[in-house]
Amino acid sequence: MKSCCSFRVSSFLALALIIGLGGHLQAATAQPGRLLFDDYYQKPRNDALYPQGVARGNSELRGLSNFYSPEATAIPNGTFVFAELIADKFQVETSGEPISDELLKDAAAYLMACPVRAEHGGRADLTASDAAILERFVARGGALILIANSIPDPEKSGVDFAGLNLIAQKFGVQFLAEQTDTISIPIANDHPTFDGPRDIIFGNGTTLEILDAADPGTQILLESHSEKALGPVAVLAIHGQGKVLLFGDAGTFGNAHAFRSDLDHAQALRQMMFALLPDGPAPRYGWKEGATLQVKVKQEQIVSGYPEFMKVISLPHPKGTEVFTSGMRQIDLDASGLSAFGSKDFVSVVSHREATFDLAIGESDGRGYQAKWSDSQGSLDAKLLPSGRLVNPGMPEAGDLVAWQSLLLNDAIGAPLKAYAQPGEIWSAKGLSSLPQLQSTMAPRMELASSDYTFEGEADYNGTPCYLFSRVTQLDGKDWSPSDLIDPAYAMQFNERDIEIQAGGQLTVAKYWISRDALLPVHTEIKVSAAIWWEDSRFPAKYVGSHDSKNYENWETINFVATYGRVFTADFELR
Repeated sequence: MKSCCSFRVSSFLALALIIGLGGHLQAATAQPGRLLFDDYYQKPRNDALYPQGVARGNSELRGLSNFYSPEATAIPNGTFVFAELIADKFQVETSGEPISDELLKDAAAYLMACPVRAEHGGRADLTASDAAILERFVARGGALILIANSIPDPEKSGVDFAGLNLIAQKFGVQFLAEQTDTISIPIANDHPTFDGPRDIIFGNGTTLEILDAADPGTQILLESHSEKALGPVAVLAIHGQGKVLLFGDAGTFGNAHAFRSDLDHAQALRQMMFALLPDGPAPRYGWKEGATLQVKVKQEQIVSGYPEFMKVISLPHPKGTEVFTSGMRQIDLDASGLSAFGSKDFVSVVSHREATFDLAIGESDGRGYQAKWSDSQGSLDAKLLPSGRLVNPGMPEAGDLVAWQSLLLNDAIGAPLKAYAQPGEIWSAKGLSSLPQLQSTMAPRMELASSDYTFEGEADYNGTPCYLFSRVTQLDGKDWSPSDLIDPAYAMQFNERDIEIQAGGQLTVAKYWISRDALLPVHTEIKVSAAIWWEDSRFPAKYVGSHDSKNYENWETINFVATYGRVFTADFELR
């Protein structure tokens, strides 16, 4: 047997592609599994005549191209970029060998895109024996990817449509002879496989049918919305210990579409492929219909600074706020030039609040659960996903829920869990993050931001065996405006006409303990630190100069700084 040709590019390019196309670098915790990308069931050719996938010769040579090859960097449907998008989990190797048990012995995955019929120049048609080998491969834990294209007439098509279906039917699915004319497919925000992407390119492929023989765990990932051909276009089939992705359009995996920065295409492609990975020890939360969790939440906010001339310190704060002062350090007095005015106090404004809520888990629709946060004063409805995301929230009726809603919906539960995550795994995801609230109220401005998540491993919490996850979020405050940081009612006291923010930022570190037995949240702890630097129009910058035997000139700027800290905790108890 000839050795497979490993397909890799420089680590620098891989890094750039993953960051630029997928949104954020994804770190692996183990060696990527080998993904064999079939090039045997294509037309035989002299590869030396196809650098970067482009035939160097006449149209007859071009007709021998494998337009979906990972080595094809210079043609739209080549999969060079796709191979790098998934390189942290799959080491893509081009396979020039026929299907056999020996070929697949050390492979984690096998991908076949648009195999060519022997009648149309392909090396060989797929057989029932090939299908049986692939069935055994998947049953013992392998991942299989079968990709077709639009096939309105199987007899005229060069694609081995019948052979693809010999394989697909082993897993309770079959490709249909259709043409969708679909350009892109929207992705719902409660999709169990995709988290964040809202659409994926699907250009004129075919649909699929799930047969009665399919495993009950088989799921439709994407559906055509073209009236010409409705139905599934991507299916994730379960078979034994493995999984099969069946997809109706090869162009979706191509180089050109991966650079659609106006869509979430590359990110969606990564997430779809990662759905083939085996589940980790905490693939999803253990929500159950009818369960109720009692949740005790606490939050302390602190705003600190020197109050002299700082309007933000003197703005109203919540009832019960405490103020702590300490004398200004002499070194700060000397450096500030304020010594002549006497000692200035350093002030910390401290606000503390706590509450208790019930989280009731309602009926499941197969994608998520109807959930209700409630206390004695009212309730807040939302949809709770297996990953921990709370989506589609309603309006809180009254009371504490109005104040706490942003924290209950975005911070209390660690999300999103990744089904494939193993201890040590790192991934990134977007969510709403609270900005610093310099009046310490419970209604901060929210900003869409990316966070880095880590599956830290096993850790007990007060005697309860848990899995520990962390989330780190960094915000750059250079574009914040004063009105982002205080209540709207006080905008005129701290506004853009008087205040110009120079710099700032916020770091949030969250930790989530999840029960190893029940896979339910046990404890959440979030710590936040922020600082905001600004200039006040009442203290304009000025030119400072002197003329001596040398010329000394500079520009003196007067600026102010406030620091903000927040600690939030939530304790969960199954009632």
